[in-house]
Amino acid sequence: MDNDSKDPAKAKVTVVVQPGFVPLDVAIPQQVFGRWPDQLATSTPCGTPYQLTLAGPPSTEGALVPQGIEPLDRLDCADTVIVAGVEDPTAPPDAELVERLRDAYDRGSRMVSICTGAFALAAAGILDGRNVTTHWHWAKLLGDRYPSVTIREAELYVEDTGVFTSAGILAGADLCLHLLRLDHGQATANAMARFLVSPPHREGGQAQFIEPLPEGGRSEISAVITWILAHLDEPLSLETISRHHHMSTRTLRRRFLTATGTSVMNWIAAQRVSRARVLLETTRLGVDDIAHRCGFGSAESLRVHFTALTRTSPSRYRRTFAG
Repeated sequence: MDNDSKDPAKAKVTVVVQPGFVPLDVAIPQQVFGRWPDQLATSTPCGTPYQLTLAGPPSTEGALVPQGIEPLDRLDCADTVIVAGVEDPTAPPDAELVERLRDAYDRGSRMVSICTGAFALAAAGILDGRNVTTHWHWAKLLGDRYPSVTIREAELYVEDTGVFTSAGILAGADLCLHLLRLDHGQATANAMARFLVSPPHREGGQAQFIEPLPEGGRSEISAVITWILAHLDEPLSLETISRHHHMSTRTLRRRFLTATGTSVMNWIAAQRVSRARVLLETTRLGVDDIAHRCGFGSAESLRVHFTALTRTSPSRYRRTFAG
């Protein structure tokens, strides 16, 4: 870790590495919050804006254990705690880890789990009374073991009052990019996604398990998505889109849901809000102009959709993230 990453002004992110951890669950937050390329680091005033450490119980060992795992007391100063998943969550988590997680939560740290890392947060009582998700294969076990937790097993990631949980490995990447977007805006998250060669941002409410389409269906929906993105500033309806691609609205709905896990119009609204975020961050265009460029038609329509997806207004968002 370079000297710049030791800057005390940077947000401190600690990734918890447990015995039997899933390697990619650790590598993804390491990349998003720690290993920034030079061209991305120069886009923020302080370079890489995070100080990332790995921490775990003394029993964490094995050939794939990353170097530099520090004691669990590193959680005591973490602004964000990310608990990586484990291959087998049936075993109870380390007792000291559970205590440290609860202490971090009580101090106000942002608590995050990737995949089966949710079991450790649940053991600490952090998920009590909350909506959460985890890998669909383990969702029933989590619900049975912790009945005060509401499982939303179909969703990629869930935020509930400052606690974030995600489904399987790649959904953890979606959640990490979402956290980066919350901290530093859409443009920075987009830049990291491009560096990771990641698909466009997926909202947490999309389904984590999507039925495969036949090859012809995949290419057909790919063409639909490409066309929509090229015409995002225009009035779009199911009828317009289906007519242009020579399919019925019923077929379009079914194939789009199968391919993306969400409806056509919800996906379009999310893409328009994503584009509005970038324009609010990177231009001085007025809200009316941005609304029309994103296909909302009016500033009021932009405000309604923007607030629904971001929980803040366009003007507040601009004040927070405009350069």
